[in-house]
Amino acid sequence: MEKYTTIATIEEFNKLATTTHDKSKRNLNFNNYIFDFEIELSEYLNSVSFQNCIFNCKTKFASEFGINTTFKNVQFKAPTTFANSKFNSKTRFHTVTFESDVDFDNTKFADLADFWGSNFQKTTIFYKTDFLGVTVFSRTTFNENVLFTYSLIDKVIIFRGTIFKKGLDLSLAILNGNFNVFDIRLGDYSTTEISDEDEYENSVSDNGIIPEKNKRETFKLLKTQLQSQGNKIDSLIYSNLEIETYHKQLSRQFWKEKKIKSTFENYFILGLNSLSSKNGRSWLQGIAFTLSIAGLFFYFAILTTDRYLFAFGFPNVEEMNECLKLYFEFLTPTHKVQFLDDLGTNPWTYLLDFAGRAFIAYGIYQTIQAFRKYRSA
Repeated sequence: MEKYTTIATIEEFNKLATTTHDKSKRNLNFNNYIFDFEIELSEYLNSVSFQNCIFNCKTKFASEFGINTTFKNVQFKAPTTFANSKFNSKTRFHTVTFESDVDFDNTKFADLADFWGSNFQKTTIFYKTDFLGVTVFSRTTFNENVLFTYSLIDKVIIFRGTIFKKGLDLSLAILNGNFNVFDIRLGDYSTTEISDEDEYENSVSDNGIIPEKNKRETFKLLKTQLQSQGNKIDSLIYSNLEIETYHKQLSRQFWKEKKIKSTFENYFILGLNSLSSKNGRSWLQGIAFTLSIAGLFFYFAILTTDRYLFAFGFPNVEEMNECLKLYFEFLTPTHKVQFLDDLGTNPWTYLLDFAGRAFIAYGIYQTIQAFRKYRSA
């Protein structure tokens, strides 16, 4: 178990800080310390290293960091801010836990920013944060929403083994560079539909609420990035999440906003795609859909004939065998138009037969597409 030394006052802290040959610049090198007072620094810090430390009170850095900056095995138990700070060299937050709010507003990372193994327990907004070098979120956990609102990604940002327990918003990031994604955990998450511009700005800049359209754009960005990496398997996950999000948007517009004319076509086909094969992901659902839709149209088609009427109970063996034979013939979209004529047909029979052919052909197509979901791009 680590043996910590407690620092309770700013005077004790200043005594342990060292200065360089330039008296206006300080080095902070602390190992195994507990800080029980509020820290507020707004000066040039030449070299900074906090290892195995616990900050129990509010901490504020509004500083310029010089040659080395390291936070390793550190717990910030109270609100922490690095707003308006500038990190001039490589910066490492290794296995750092932010138990309360953390603020990186207008922070600039001129070189490597490495958040390896860190844990963000509250909603986190990287607001107008400049990542000018390589940025790494490897094995990092975000327990609440994380938003990169108007953040500049100048080179590359890497998400490797990153866990997003709630939501991620990359839609407003300024991507001069690109981002790499590997083995992340991000599923569907709750969002809010926001139409008012002021409310939207407050949500993404201050409150950490992710609007529905931002979620859709984030899934699109993840899909596109994974495709560019040749990771077709994982790209399908976010492609489907993008489609599902769009379908929810259409559903709200169709039912609540009554935009029936402009949304019906896309809303209907996306719903059918999801029902028939989970948007091309499940061939088993494709088979089940095809057999079920065929059975439904076949049942109503034979009820329009002279031989069969609706009745409770089970048919006899002879009728069952005849219906099964006709059903399997009905499953073939190219079956003869007259195959039910011996039962005594009418125009309704042919109408249901035609509609059944269309849905069966669609179900077969969806099943084939689902079988081919892992085909080469």
